[in-house]
Amino acid sequence: MSTLLPPGERIVRTSYGYGAVADDINSLHRDVTTEDYASEQSDYHEAKARSYVLPALREKPAVTVLDVGCGIGGMVQTIAQAGYQAFGVDLIGLDRRWRELDRPTDRFFVVDPMRFALPFSDGAIDFSFSLGVIEHVGTTDGHAERRSDWHEMRQAWLREIFRTLSVGGRMLIGGPNRGFPIDVAHGLDSRASPWEHWLTGRIGRSVHKTWGDNFLWGFDDIPRYLSGLAFTMEPRSVEGLLDFGRVPSALRTVARAYIRYMPSPLLATGMNPWMLAVITRTD
Repeated sequence: MSTLLPPGERIVRTSYGYGAVADDINSLHRDVTTEDYASEQSDYHEAKARSYVLPALREKPAVTVLDVGCGIGGMVQTIAQAGYQAFGVDLIGLDRRWRELDRPTDRFFVVDPMRFALPFSDGAIDFSFSLGVIEHVGTTDGHAERRSDWHEMRQAWLREIFRTLSVGGRMLIGGPNRGFPIDVAHGLDSRASPWEHWLTGRIGRSVHKTWGDNFLWGFDDIPRYLSGLAFTMEPRSVEGLLDFGRVPSALRTVARAYIRYMPSPLLATGMNPWMLAVITRTD
């Protein structure tokens, strides 16, 4: 089976030589990664690839690996160095950073978040992962302001990744959990209530309701968006993935112990600060 779709069918080239799944390069929504954030990503992504993604990847045989929302590509490179055929996709603008870092043009691709499509054939990928990306899908400002069709966009996004999985292939999907009342990585949803704003101001971290709609995801969204497809879902702990750098220093030891000793039946609930799961395609 060919991994990539035939060149020219849907793939065009950016000015830096990377493939893009788009009819018009100029129409793509651009990445807004800052220099400081890109530099921070470099060390963080390599460390997390080694401490979390590679151990999960090695649980079952795999050859092809895809990072959806790969940023500057640190995880892709680390996984490739471990012997896998690794690919990454992200927004236009990051292709400049890939060129600066000499990322291979046959392993990194630009995608359009508004019309999400991957440059891979059905069943071509054995293991996909997307960490800290899902909460941005279907928003107009990157997180807080949800589009009117945000559910449809998220369903299309998740099902497109699923399409590329081989039978028995897995995807590791994670982001802050809507069911957990504190989010240290983002501001509040644009439709947050006055009491959510008041609590957030008092605590200094986003405090949100755990019911109703929110730009964050929950474990119930996976079966909702993959309805009708054959899959299993296994919730995972964030131990080894999160370093709790945004948690006040006095509480980090408590936070790490909370995660380490969380009983497995609670992983798929609002007790888990992240919606983190391995989804396996069974047919």
